[in-house]
Amino acid sequence: MSLRDLRQLGVLLPREEWGQHDLRTTVNKRALTIVMIVGVAGLTLMYVGDGNALTFGGVGLFMVFMWRITRISLAAIEVQTERFRETREDIRSGDGGEGGNDDEVRAADGPSGGH
Repeated sequence: MSLRDLRQLGVLLPREEWGQHDLRTTVNKRALTIVMIVGVAGLTLMYVGDGNALTFGGVGLFMVFMWRITRISLAAIEVQTERFRETREDIRSGDGGEGGNDDEVRAADGPSGGH
């Protein structure tokens, strides 16, 4: 895909929004940690089970892991999309958003690198 295709699909932010958004993760880290433990436990049971009953228990745990990791990821995407929508409205109204512009931050910090 070309950059033009990505822009038309809405994957890339418009240039005026570059550096304006808060890019911190919106993933629930506690839930993610618990789900990852369940996933590793499922894989371990599948390996140790060697085709017996433990294997099927591991498959069940791994299916729960896949379901929950998908739900956690989708929830984080929804929260991030809403944040971007709010920031985009602030940018268009002239407020400048919460993220700040990297060039403005660098200029405010003063000269760097002996320039």
